[in-house]
Amino acid sequence: MKVLTRVITAFLLSLLSSPAAAQTADDYHPFLSDKFNLDIGLFWPAIDYTLRVDGTNPEDEIDFDKVLRLDDYQTTPSINFRWRFGKKWSFWGQYWDTDTTGGAVLTEDIEWEDVVFKAGTFANTGIDVKVARAFFGREFSVSPKHEFGLGLGFHWMELGTFLEGEVIIDDATTEFQRVNVSADFPMPNIGGWYMYSWSPKWIFQSRLDWLSASIGDYSGSLWDVQAGINYQVFKNFGIGLYYKGYRINLDVDQSDWRGKVTMAQLGPLLTLTATW
Repeated sequence: MKVLTRVITAFLLSLLSSPAAAQTADDYHPFLSDKFNLDIGLFWPAIDYTLRVDGTNPEDEIDFDKVLRLDDYQTTPSINFRWRFGKKWSFWGQYWDTDTTGGAVLTEDIEWEDVVFKAGTFANTGIDVKVARAFFGREFSVSPKHEFGLGLGFHWMELGTFLEGEVIIDDATTEFQRVNVSADFPMPNIGGWYMYSWSPKWIFQSRLDWLSASIGDYSGSLWDVQAGINYQVFKNFGIGLYYKGYRINLDVDQSDWRGKVTMAQLGPLLTLTATW
């Protein structure tokens, strides 16, 4: 009986252990094992943008998407890079740049600092947002087909906005003016990521960066979320389709700009990928 028990026990243990023992890096997507990953693609975000520029007294926020009819979707290049520099450690770098314009006949006066753009006249606007992301993280995975990690990073953001049109000089006269604000600032954040590969060709990827803090002349919150799938077409090349969301809510207190900005960029991201 003892011999039979030992045989049955050994057999059951072999059933449980053999799949794990057979698992190698070649059984899953190379994103889980290769040292370098590079994504180059196109990001199509819809941009929701609200701005306030305070003058003598705080004014109402300007909803650029509603009032000035910003272009619905933008096409912008995006690049993302990952380097595994240790058994558990990684560095990510990402960059994208959105540039959108709009214009409309104003249905009401718009106040920008102490300048008033007159209702009934045509106004143009433009927004340029550049974002660079750097992130260091440590992996905590216990399964070869899953990867989970946490880390710290920062987003460097450059923001520029202009508004031009007829402004009220006094009760009887107007003149054409162009006003603008710009700022660039770092936003440190905490973040995490999760990947799951069920075959050598397919992988699901997701990540989240978050911040809520006051830093110098800026205070507010940041969210950066991305999730999607990647298919390995050839040994070192693949394609990815993701959905990306980036949102920032920021109060600004600089000498040349006191006010607030709220911006969201939401849309699909299509990439070509290389792994080695």
